[in-house]
Amino acid sequence: MSSVSTVQAFRVNCPVSAVLAEPVHGAMRTSEALYGESVQVLSDEAGWCHVCLLKDGYEGYMRRDELDSSEIAALENTHRVCQRSTLLFAEADMKSQVRHRIPFGAEVSLVEHSGTPFSRTRCGHFIWSAHCLPLSDDHPATPLALASSVFLGSPYLWGGRSPEGIDCSGLVQALALSRGFAIPRDSGDQEAFLSTDVSPDDYRPQDLAYWPGHTGILVSPTELLHATAHSLSCVIEPLQDVIDRAGPMSSVKRLF
Repeated sequence: MSSVSTVQAFRVNCPVSAVLAEPVHGAMRTSEALYGESVQVLSDEAGWCHVCLLKDGYEGYMRRDELDSSEIAALENTHRVCQRSTLLFAEADMKSQVRHRIPFGAEVSLVEHSGTPFSRTRCGHFIWSAHCLPLSDDHPATPLALASSVFLGSPYLWGGRSPEGIDCSGLVQALALSRGFAIPRDSGDQEAFLSTDVSPDDYRPQDLAYWPGHTGILVSPTELLHATAHSLSCVIEPLQDVIDRAGPMSSVKRLF
């Protein structure tokens, strides 16, 4: 095994990289890392890296070829994708070759404005500038509007964190990050982390509902938007229908 310094950060170089429970193909996906995200490589062996995602402290295994070297990763990211997805082009020209399609929440470092609507990234790609938002800025849309416009209709994917496939806690974490809130990856940890409890007579749109092993965002006091394994999709449905299937909520939290 090759040991890697615990201060050495690498960056994801593909649109979505699976974080697996074991360093073998076919192992269970436990989370995902999006393009440009920083990971700490704890060790590497035979093409696999044991990593810690710096965004939320989540650990797992990733393919080594889906991570850039620390030298490439040295430049800090400046922006994130603020719509469902966008394209990285070879040139500052929409007719040029597409290098990647990267999802909402992916991070880039914009190092040069080309004098056109495109900006150049640290890796030499070109991205439509209006599709990016500075990392320091909150998304102009509300979390509920984002959930509806970006994630509603996405397939449910265990461990997923992108509009191409997302799970319940990945959805809530993405919405929190859009407002600058760093919360844990898994629903149980989120529930324990969030301190503001809401009583049943005070439920509001954008409150976060929790069950053991599940979460979603309230559209109204009687409707829930969530990524659910029940229909393998991100849907809006009556809150009571979810309660009938999953049992009573363990808590409702207010973050937004």
